[in-house]
Amino acid sequence: MRWLILYARSRSMPTTLAVIVCCTLAAWGLGRTTDDPGIRGTLALLAVLAGVAAVAPGLAGADVDLDRTAAFAWPPRRFAHTVLAAAAVLGIVAAAALTSAGWLARDVAGLAGLLALGAATLGAARAWLPGIAWTVPSLGFSPPLGAPPTDPTVKVVLTWLAQPAASTPALITAITLGTTGTLMYALRGPRR
Repeated sequence: MRWLILYARSRSMPTTLAVIVCCTLAAWGLGRTTDDPGIRGTLALLAVLAGVAAVAPGLAGADVDLDRTAAFAWPPRRFAHTVLAAAAVLGIVAAAALTSAGWLARDVAGLAGLLALGAATLGAARAWLPGIAWTVPSLGFSPPLGAPPTDPTVKVVLTWLAQPAASTPALITAITLGTTGTLMYALRGPRR
């Protein structure tokens, strides 16, 4: 049990949880000022994005080379770290009840995969960039500003974050990003 506490502290998990809670509380507070589900959905998306981005620094230890040479296998630990971090973001943001849990689960899974993919390709310090790069253009299709495209499928895939919860192409995109990113990070580890 002691190793788990040390691991959590070395990956800044207490600070990360505090950031996720603060971002969610801010979104919840703003969400209470409106009854518009589109605005509340956008606030939830921003809380998810901030929460997932807060996880980024903890995807690598203080010394990446030391992590790679440890006597125990890192891939299962990296996989568990990513999945548990996504579950924490989902649980905390879902508690604010800004939007449907299914929509949140899809977006958290996809953004966590983009985060893990970013850690494997860009390093933990820049792991949040792919999520931001994909989310910001999608915000232009959020319901307060305009409806997301429903055809062709390419546009639906590119705007998967803003699509309704029942969108199958958006769900497939999120699952693909989540699975690919998590497995790549688990097997490869963070980039130096």
